[in-house]
Amino acid sequence: MKFNLRERVLKLLKKQKEDKRIKFFTVISITVAVVITLVFIVWIKCHRKNIASTKLASAYLAFAQGNQKEGIELLDETISKYVRMPAAYQARLLKADIFTQLGAYEEALNLLSDTIKNGKPEKIKPLAQVRVIYVFDTKRDYFNTINASKEFIDKYTDHFLIKDVYLNLAEYYLLSNSKSEAIKVFNEILINFPATIEAQKAQDRLNEIK
Repeated sequence: MKFNLRERVLKLLKKQKEDKRIKFFTVISITVAVVITLVFIVWIKCHRKNIASTKLASAYLAFAQGNQKEGIELLDETISKYVRMPAAYQARLLKADIFTQLGAYEEALNLLSDTIKNGKPEKIKPLAQVRVIYVFDTKRDYFNTINASKEFIDKYTDHFLIKDVYLNLAEYYLLSNSKSEAIKVFNEILINFPATIEAQKAQDRLNEIK
């Protein structure tokens, strides 16, 4: 009985060791599979990103050559096939510009709203916001132009276009017969951006309207 018990204990210990080796190699196999899968996903994503950028570049080239139809088709393809990639958001901006020129303002605003909300990279969002201002300006909708300008100023205080947005905001107030608000904005330019070309323009306009 003692001999049999000893044999059984030895067999059990041996089996446990083998199980540990099996688990160890299983973990390694799973880890390797996960790494390979991640590398493959990254490669696919980079490949698709390159294709999307090429499509967008082809669209710009088509427009430069005067082929509007092909350019729009390439923009649509970039937007539909590469939905959340940077090239697709750049394509949205360009298509929004086209819609604005055609007077299709709602279509332009829809593209720009999506870009402001989800655009990649982040630096594309203020460019979309500026285009919203331009859409309302083109419509002569100065109420919404003013609101869109103020939204830009609140969100993108350090953007390189901020001084231009300030100047235009003051002009939109004048177009809306809000002279006091325009004067206020011109004075803000003098305070926030002293010794700049924009400050000089603001001072010149103040001298004209007072």
